[in-house]
Parts: sequence; structure tokens; C-alpha cells
Amino acid sequence: MLQDRVAIVTGAGRGLGRAHALRLAAYGARVLVNDAGVATDGASTDEDPAAEVVAEIIAAGGEAVALRGDVADEATANELVAHALDSWHRLDIVVNNAGFGRPRMAFNMSAEEWDDVVRVHLRGTFVVSRPACRYWRAQAKEHGSTYGRLINTSTGLLVYGGSGQSNYVAAKAGVSAFTEAIASEMAPYGVTANVLMPGANTRLAAIGWRSGREDPADSVGTQRDPVHVAEFVCYLASPDADWISGQTFQMRGGSLEHVRSWAVDHELRRDEGSWTAAEFAAALPREFGGAGPKRAEMPPADWKKPGP
Repeated sequence: MLQDRVAIVTGAGRGLGRAHALRLAAYGARVLVNDAGVATDGASTDEDPAAEVVAEIIAAGGEAVALRGDVADEATANELVAHALDSWHRLDIVVNNAGFGRPRMAFNMSAEEWDDVVRVHLRGTFVVSRPACRYWRAQAKEHGSTYGRLINTSTGLLVYGGSGQSNYVAAKAGVSAFTEAIASEMAPYGVTANVLMPGANTRLAAIGWRSGREDPADSVGTQRDPVHVAEFVCYLASPDADWISGQTFQMRGGSLEHVRSWAVDHELRRDEGSWTAAEFAAALPREFGGAGPKRAEMPPADWKKPGP
């Protein structure tokens, strides 16, 4: 399915990234495994999980190399692409998966906690994608066509709510918007870009649901092994997915959901003049099924609350 393709997977030392790297290799891809070896909050450690994943791939008969480094650092991002090209003389797939979390309510969050999370998730996705897109654009201009698959990681918390994770969900919303823009920019060159909202049991997912709420994926009994998500990543990376771009998918065990973004849901329109605040107060509750304004002079006599 992916024989001799070359893939970069960031944050591939553990969890979802490790599953992505192993499954891509199982389908024949040669994989550059990146991981900074940090803890779930981004703190430095002496661990080198990327090297362990490379050893697994090689032991199974595949090809892989490791490159440790911070994906939000431009030099590291450029080196990832250069190292893939030096090793295998091509680049076909980039999976931006690296990240960590620093959950805290916004009123208790420091500016550093905000900046660090946005930096690794949003800036990291950008600075790794940029040299890859430059390479694919150059290839298309030189040869008339190219093969490029960009798969960026967002979060289902954008669907379910991200209390205590405002830095994380803001970054991931940015990743989603960035990917849709990149899909448009790279379409003339035959490169696809899609967003993955993964659901799986990982170190990072554990802190995402630490508030005690039940993970919606668990509530419907879906399997939580990261391999299920990785299989969908392999599909998006394959030639069979060349017709899909600019889309967002939530993958949770046996459930694949297409997630629409940035769509107009309601519209209030008038042909002449502009709205007043009082008119909004009367009209919006009817539109959204709310209880309506409490002021005595509103709502109008013929106003009725919409049914359930």
C-alpha cells in the first residue's frame, strides 16, 4: 500500500505517533521517527523513545531512522525534511503529531503555559509543514506532478468542549484552520492536507480527561488502541486517498466521523435597514430556542417559544 514511500512522523516515540510510525512501516513506508523525548508537560527527560521505535521497525524488517528534536524549532523542522531526503531521496508523507499538554483553567494559566502549548502544537505544525510543502511544490514544478500527503493532528475537544484546556484547544483549532488553508494552497500541486481528530488511550489523552468527565469515545464502547487511528492515517497517506483534501475526520476505535468546520448554521436577515439591539433581543431566542427576553415590553404578543 505504501511500498517505498517516505514518511516523517513527529512525536512518534509513544502513543499515537508510535502507532502511526509502526503501521506506516508495516505497509512498506520508510519512516523518519521524530520525538523530543519529553514528558507529557513538555519537561525534558533523558529518554529516547524515537530510537526504540526505529529499533522495532528495523527488527520487523522495515527501514527507519530517528531524529530527536523540538518540532517548533525551525532548524529542527528543516533538518527533518533534509534528513529524509538525504536518507531516501524523496518525501511523500508528513504526519504532524507531536505535542504536550499543560491543562489549567484560563484564570489560573500563566502566559508561559499558553505560549508553550501553542508553540509546539501550532507553530510546530507550521514549521514542519513549510519545508515539506516547499519540496513538493518544487517537485511538481520540475516534474509536472508530485506525491504529497500532509496529515495534521487536531482534537475532539473542539467538538466536546475543552474546559481546562484553553491553550490546547486554541492551538488545535489553529491547526485545523491552517490545514484547510494549506489544502487550498497545495491543491494545484497535487498535494493533499487533512485533519485528524484522534481518540485513543495515550499519555496525553489521560490528562485531557482528568477533570473526571467520561470520554465520549469510551461511553459508546469503542476500542481505544492507537492502532485503529493509525490505520486511518495509513489510508490518508495512501494513493487511494488522493481525492480527499481539506477535510477533518474524527477516528475513535470502530467509529469514523466526518467533522464539518466553519459552516454557517443560522442566519437572520432583513431586506432593509439594520438591526437594533432590542430587535436582536426578541429575534435571537426564537431562532435558537431560548427562553426569550425578560423585559416586560418584549416579546411581541404573537411570539411563542419554539417547541423542543
